[in-house]
Amino acid sequence: MRIVLILSSLVVLFVAGCRHQVKNDSENRQLEGVGQSIRVSSGDADAAEPAIASSPDGNVYVVWVDHSQDGKADVMFAQCSSRGELQGKAIRVNPQPGVATAWRGDPPTIVVAPDQTIFISWTAKVESETGHATDIYLSSSRDQGHTFSEPVRVNDDKKPAVHGMHSLAVAKDGHIYVAWLDERNIAPLPAVDTKMKQGTSGHHMESNREVFIASSADNGRTFSPNKRVAENVCPCCKTALATAPDGRVYLSWRQVLPGNFRHIAVASSTDQGRTFTEPKIVSDDQWMLAGCPVSGPSMSVLGDGSLHVLWYSAGKNGETGLYSSHSQDGGNSFGPRMLVAKGEIRGTPVLANDGKHLAAVWESSAGKISMAPLESSAARSPAFTIVAGGLPAAVETPTSLFAAYIAKVGSTQAIWITTTARDELQANVR
Repeated sequence: MRIVLILSSLVVLFVAGCRHQVKNDSENRQLEGVGQSIRVSSGDADAAEPAIASSPDGNVYVVWVDHSQDGKADVMFAQCSSRGELQGKAIRVNPQPGVATAWRGDPPTIVVAPDQTIFISWTAKVESETGHATDIYLSSSRDQGHTFSEPVRVNDDKKPAVHGMHSLAVAKDGHIYVAWLDERNIAPLPAVDTKMKQGTSGHHMESNREVFIASSADNGRTFSPNKRVAENVCPCCKTALATAPDGRVYLSWRQVLPGNFRHIAVASSTDQGRTFTEPKIVSDDQWMLAGCPVSGPSMSVLGDGSLHVLWYSAGKNGETGLYSSHSQDGGNSFGPRMLVAKGEIRGTPVLANDGKHLAAVWESSAGKISMAPLESSAARSPAFTIVAGGLPAAVETPTSLFAAYIAKVGSTQAIWITTTARDELQANVR
């Protein structure tokens, strides 16, 4: 009953407060939408790339990027109470207006530390001869998001280069970890390859990247020297970070193997990111692709210490779809993969974690938001699909479930957040 309640609550969050039945395909359940929805973004900017986090006291924080018509962009932040009420107006995180950059494959990230400090990592444009370079910054707030300190640059290279597809995590001991794809050592792709060998719509062909990581032991004020963890990494697939109760740090990415096979890899560190294990390939999907699928892994660690990985594959070894696997030995080995849902998806899937149960949340290629429970059984979990919305992000608080997503408002996109109380959910679960 607990897992049904969790997944049902995640489903209804994305209905954006609509009070009608959603008709899905024959494999999916139908649920009646409950809850209330509020628009978080405002103005004429095109709002996109949402992320969401909660604090121990139940407050919820949303971050996104406002894109203006002149090509400039700003990282925006807003907060809601534990009852889902918007607290004040949204504020800009980047102190210099217009310098931020993001796209649907590489949104900002947000986490709340054990001491309730809010951390946001984001990318900024950098002037360069190629016209395309970015730096990664970390902004922090120690007053519940009322103000943000001067951002700290995370990457330590001097020559302009692209740094992106970043991820962020904070361990129980307060150590902060930022991982990203880096091109400081990468030569540009020859002009002869510009036509790209695209076998599937939406795949990008670029030079492979390297995975770097840095950590902070002083609450984000300074960062360690950047460390390279892996080479020959898929250039448009987002990285993932997760920390375990015992302090172990997990880092994941999509590795490019000989023959252009693109599989999910995981490495771990037990010394606060100073050294990492040899990467382990989670599953031999046999996905050979001359291009990047723009879909990275997601990871989460449950209270029992088990590591769970979620990813998309269109390889020869099985059906095209969303898969999951888990490790009980610190990422040294992974169990057989489980098919979560069939069909193509858009972007990187996400995991919702209540400490005991997990749910997969993703956007289908048709622009529908879907979700399914992740269970230990080999049987495929039932999927829930809701028409409308995109780029879902979800978080659980002690009293409610919250979700952030994008939806059209006229000719622009806006960020919305929805909250549903547990007692209301229980009354509407079938």
